Amino acid sequence: MSSERLYYTDAYLVEFDAVVREVVPQNDRWKVILDRTAFYPTSGGQPFDVGTLDEARVIDVFDQEDGTIGHLVDRELEANSRVRGHVDWTRRFDHMQQHTGQHLLSAAFEREASARTVSFHLGTSASTIDLDKEVTADQIARVEDSVNAVLWEDREVCVKF
Repeated sequence: MSSERLYYTDAYLVEFDAVVREVVPQNDRWKVILDRTAFYPTSGGQPFDVGTLDEARVIDVFDQEDGTIGHLVDRELEANSRVRGHVDWTRRFDHMQQHTGQHLLSAAFEREASARTVSFHLGTSASTIDLDKEVTADQIARVEDSVNAVLWEDREVCVKF
């Protein structure tokens, strides 16, 4: 049985209620499986969310092979109990902005320089995009102008499946 991924339908959701399905000790931490979650797991170059489940600090979030999402927390929670989750909005919003910016940059590099993105990394102070070829300073300037033009249009950001 998979976890309901609330962030797919509302990326701005920062508080939610869930039921603890399973608690597994992991050294001095606990892996918690919920029936539903707004915590984004590490995926596609975007780091995991942090926050709390009741009083427990969420220190890692990850996809599991069975379709559930694991939440590594700093204290034990009770199986079958209801918990209130709270996502760290500052970190989430920063990741959302960087991720959206990466999509804009990748599209512009492909259009302006025929350079495809091969990897992407979000960081706390810097982000990187690796391209499949070298680009010139002139191409980079055109990409920057192209992305800034889109930003100034203030387009709506939509999620599509």
